Amino acid sequence: MPDGAVQFCVEDTIGLKDDSTQVGVVDRAFGDVDSHEPRPQRDYEDDIIRHDDIPEDDFMKFLRSGIPPRGTVLVSWQTAVKTELIPESRLELLDRALYVGDVVKKNAKDHMSGTVIGKNVTCNLFPTAFFNGGQVSHSVIEERSIRRVPVEEIINCHEYVEGALALYGDWVGRIEQVYDEVAVKLSNNSVVVIENADELEPDDTTMDRLSVGDMITTKKGTLRRGRWRYGVYDANIRPRGMVVETRTVWISVQWLAKKFGAGGANVGGRSIEPPSELSLDELESGRFRVYDASGNSSSTLPLMANGVDHSYHVADIAVADRVRFKDLAGAAVKYDGTTLLTDGKPQGKVTKIPRTETLGSDMNVYLCLQSHTRVTVQWQDLSVTEDYSSSFIPDPNVEDDDEVWPGEIVCTKEQREKAADVTWTFEPNKVGVVQSVNSRDRIASVRWFKNPNIRFLGDDLIPPSETGSLHTATEDVSLYDIRSTPSLTRRRGDFVLIHPDSIPTSVHDSSEPTWFGEVVDLGLDGQLTIRLGAARPVIDIQLPAERVTLVYSSDMPDSSLGNLMQTLDGDSIEDSEEEDLSDFDNASFNDMWIEYEGAQPVGNVDDDDWSTEDEESDDDESMPDLAPADNVETSKTTPEIQSDAEHHSTDPLLQPQPGVHRSSSKSEDLTLGSADFNADVDPDAPSPFLVLDSEPPLDHRYLDVPVVNTPGFTKRIAKEHKILRSALPPGIFVRTWESRLDVLRVLMIGPSDTPYEFAPFIIDFHLSASYPAQPPAAFFHSWTNGNGPVNPNLYEDGKICLSLLGTWHADERNESWSPAKSTLLQVLVSLMGLVLVKEPYYNEAGYDVHRAAPETKLSSALYTERAYFRARAFITHALENNISPFSEEIKYLYLSNKENAPRLLDSAIQASKDILTRSQNSANEEERDGLRKISLGATVMLKRQLDKLERLRTANSK
Repeated sequence: MPDGAVQFCVEDTIGLKDDSTQVGVVDRAFGDVDSHEPRPQRDYEDDIIRHDDIPEDDFMKFLRSGIPPRGTVLVSWQTAVKTELIPESRLELLDRALYVGDVVKKNAKDHMSGTVIGKNVTCNLFPTAFFNGGQVSHSVIEERSIRRVPVEEIINCHEYVEGALALYGDWVGRIEQVYDEVAVKLSNNSVVVIENADELEPDDTTMDRLSVGDMITTKKGTLRRGRWRYGVYDANIRPRGMVVETRTVWISVQWLAKKFGAGGANVGGRSIEPPSELSLDELESGRFRVYDASGNSSSTLPLMANGVDHSYHVADIAVADRVRFKDLAGAAVKYDGTTLLTDGKPQGKVTKIPRTETLGSDMNVYLCLQSHTRVTVQWQDLSVTEDYSSSFIPDPNVEDDDEVWPGEIVCTKEQREKAADVTWTFEPNKVGVVQSVNSRDRIASVRWFKNPNIRFLGDDLIPPSETGSLHTATEDVSLYDIRSTPSLTRRRGDFVLIHPDSIPTSVHDSSEPTWFGEVVDLGLDGQLTIRLGAARPVIDIQLPAERVTLVYSSDMPDSSLGNLMQTLDGDSIEDSEEEDLSDFDNASFNDMWIEYEGAQPVGNVDDDDWSTEDEESDDDESMPDLAPADNVETSKTTPEIQSDAEHHSTDPLLQPQPGVHRSSSKSEDLTLGSADFNADVDPDAPSPFLVLDSEPPLDHRYLDVPVVNTPGFTKRIAKEHKILRSALPPGIFVRTWESRLDVLRVLMIGPSDTPYEFAPFIIDFHLSASYPAQPPAAFFHSWTNGNGPVNPNLYEDGKICLSLLGTWHADERNESWSPAKSTLLQVLVSLMGLVLVKEPYYNEAGYDVHRAAPETKLSSALYTERAYFRARAFITHALENNISPFSEEIKYLYLSNKENAPRLLDSAIQASKDILTRSQNSANEEERDGLRKISLGATVMLKRQLDKLERLRTANSK
C-alpha cells in the first residue's frame, strides 16, 4: 500500500467519489483476516456484483476464497440496495466505526497505539417514509436529509435490539433474537398485522430486521391470515406495502451470569436460570430492563485525561440503523431548514408526520445514512489527542499477549518463592499498574503494589485476592517480562459483576440494580471506574480490579459465552477448542515431492518394492554436506518473494511443502551454518536415524498408548524406516525403539537465518493401528514455561497445527494426509521447511496473503524477535536437562570441541552477540526486523538468555 493511501477496514462507511449520495458499509477488506471466510455469496441472497474495473478472473477467485483482491473491498450499499466488489480507488472514506475501549494506531507502521476513551458522533438522517425500497434519487436525498445530528438526540427505533445486554431479576443476559409482529399498509390504505415477520420479503434483502418505512412483498395467503386493523382482505389488492409499525412480542436471551449472592431455586447445586424466551408480558412486568450503555452518570466522578473531562458515553448508532428523535418537537424547532453548515449544505428540516395522517402509526423514523465520529485517544505515552475516527486504524496487535496500555494491571512472568508442595498455583513475583509505555523500545513504566495477595489457577484469579496500595516509585521493565491476565486486567467497555462486599455504602441499599456495570475508565492508581448503567439515576463508582468479575466484552467470542455461566457458577468446563477452518493458499504443491539423492517418488512405489528381507543390510546413506561457515549467507534481510519458476527444484527442501495450515511463499534456507556433522567426516557425529534396543523415555507423550504389532503394520513401519534412513534432511534426527516401533521421537535443529537457528525442537510421534489410513499423532515439547508460544503452529500445550497431521483444515488448495502417498518424512520436511521459517508471523491463519504488505512488517518483526529469544531458552533447557534419547547427540552438536563438530552453542552465542551489537548501535538506522536488529525490550530478554548460554559454555570448558 503506498504511503498516504487509505487503508479500508470492515464496518467503514464509504462513499463513491463521483456520487456523494451513494453511501455504503465495508463488509470485507483485504487487510481484515477475520472477514476472509470462503464462499462469500452464502452470506447474501442477491448476487454479489463485480465492478467493471475488476478482472473477472480475480472476481471468481474472490467468490471461492472470500479474500478481496488487494486494493478492493466488498461493499453493501445503503442507498442502492446491492453488494459489490469494487476498487478502493473509486471510494472515499466517510467514517470509521470506533468504540470506547478500541485500540488504534495513527498508521500501521507506527509503533505506538492508543485507546479510545471517548467519542462524539453526529449522523445524517433520512426519513424512511421517503425510502421506497432503497431506491432513492439524488435530488430526494439532498432535499430530505437532516445533517449533523448529535447521536445523543436520537435512539434506536426498536426498543429491543439483538446484542444488547438486559437484566431480568438477578440475572444478566444478552438478547440473541427479537421477534416482532409487523403492521403493513397496503395500496388501498388498509392496514394488516402480520404475526410472523418471516413471511414478509423486504425489497432490501440485506436487512436483518424490518423497520417502519420498509417496503415489503408477501403472499396473499399471508394477508388473508393477518389481523386486520383497518379494512378487510381484498384478493384484488397486490400483496405489497409499507411497514408502518413493529412491535416486539417475545425475545430470546442467552443468560450470562447472576448477581453474586442471589438466592433462588437450584438443581444439583446449580442455580436455575430464567427461561431463554421471554414473552411480552414478562418484558413489561417491571423485572426486565435493557441495559442503557449510553446513560451518563449523575455522580461526580469525571473521567479525566490531561485535565480534560471525557466522561461522555454515547449510544452506538451505526450506518443503516433506524432511529427516532428523543424529542421530536424539539428537533422540529432546531432543524427548521434555515441553518447552513460550513460546507454550504443546508442542515435540513424535520417535518413531523402527524399520526392523524398515518392511521395512528408513528412514521417519524429515520435511516442513518452516514455518521461522523470524532474520538478522543489516550496514547501509550499518556498523551491525549482528539480527531476524526478516519484518522486512525484499528491496532493489528491488539490481541498480542505482550502488549499493554496505561491503567492495566500486569503481573511479572516470574513467580515468587512458595512452599514446595504448592505447585498448582501461579503466584507472580510482582503485580503493578502500567503508567506509560515506550512502544518503540518495548518498555513499560510500572508502579508495583506493595504487598499484593494475587494467585492464579491457569488464568483464573483465586479468591481471596487483594492488590493493596501502590509504591510511589515506578520501574521500567521489558514488555516481555510482564503479562496481563483475563481475570485481573480489565479494559474499557468490559461489563462486570460487582462483588457484594465492594458496593459502596451510599448505593448498597438501593433498590436499583447496582451489582452490574461497565468499566468506563482505568485509573493509574489501580482503581477502575464502573458505571452502574442499569441504576436510575446512573452512578459511577471506583473499585480495585480484583473486586469485579468479567461478564461480557464486545470482543468476546460467541463460543465462549455458552461456557461463561458454568464458569461463574462454579462448574468445570471441558476444553472444546474448535478448529479454525479458515482457508489459505498453499503454493503449487500438486505433485509428490522427490526424495533426496534422486530416489523414486514415494507415492509411486508398489508394495512389492518394499521388501524388508535385506532391511538389515541397508547402510545409512550419507547426509548431504552442510555448508561450511564461510559459505553461509549471513544476511538476515527479508528476501524478495520468488516467482513460481524460481521455486522449481528437485530438492524437496527448496520447494513449498504440503501440510502447514498457513503457507509460505518462499522456502527457507535449512543450513545449520557452523560445521558439517556428516558421519563420513566425523565418526562421532550422530546418526540421523536409529532403532534403539533400549526402552522409550518415560516422558514420551504416547508411551501409554497400547502397542501396535500386526504383520501389515510392521511392514508399513519398515517402509517408513527405509525412507527415514536414506532421506532425512540435515538437522533432523529420528529415534524409535525395537520394543515400540509405533512411537518415535524427533530432534530438529532450527534452520539458519530464522529465529529458530541453532535451537533444538523435540517432537513425539505415534503411528496408530490405523496408520497410514490416518495420519500420525504428534506432540511438541514446548519449553516456554507458559510465557507464550514460539511459533503460531506450535502450541504451548503440545498441539501442532498441520494439515498433514489432520490438525488443520485442508481443501483443494492445500495438502491433507494421503494414505497412498504421505509419509512421516513428508511431515518432518514440512515442519522444518514451512513451520520453522524466517517470518513465522505469516504462519498465523490467513496472514500469508499479507506477506508482501508493508503495513504488516512491524507486526512480523515483533513476533520474530520474541520467537528468537524464546528459542534461545530451548538451548538452555536442552543442555540443563536429560533429553532422552538425545543426550549424547545434544552434547555433540552443542558442546563437542572436536574439529568437525558443529559447536552450535558457540554459534548461538556469537549470533546473539551480533544481534545485540547491531541493536544497541544507535548509529545503525537500519529498520528493525526482529532478527538482525531488535527492540530494547527484546535485548533485555536476549541478554538474559545469552548470560545463561555463556555460563553453560564456561561450565563445559572446565
